Amino acid sequence: MHASLATQPSLTVDAVEENISLFGEADPGETEPRLSVRVSLSLRFFDLVGLLSFHPEMMLTASDLLKSEELAEALRFAIVSSDAHQIEEYSELARTALSHSRRPFYAYTKLVAEAVTRTFGVTAPQPPAAPAVNTRLFAAA
Repeated sequence: MHASLATQPSLTVDAVEENISLFGEADPGETEPRLSVRVSLSLRFFDLVGLLSFHPEMMLTASDLLKSEELAEALRFAIVSSDAHQIEEYSELARTALSHSRRPFYAYTKLVAEAVTRTFGVTAPQPPAAPAVNTRLFAAA
């Protein structure tokens, strides 16, 4: 299944809250009020793998990849700290790394890809099937 995490509307706004961090967690040291905003995104498999594998501040260990909560938290951070262009670049890095077992970062990216599938239920898109060949046409020629 391909990823489609979007729900309508794509932007909702909640109440203004005080003493919370950027991620909505209690933070008594935060003096300015924050408006809670929820944004829906549609991310592809390679977007997810790329964000978790190649975001410069991601340092997920093999044991981190086994924890769904840890993976979801890491993804949330990676999304908030990336723009659309960066997400696309990370996606292409993931696609390239997974294209062959001799590519740099293949083993680690494969671990991340497996964790993405296990945690979020999405898989890499399958290449289109080759068209069927009618052997009778070749024999007649």
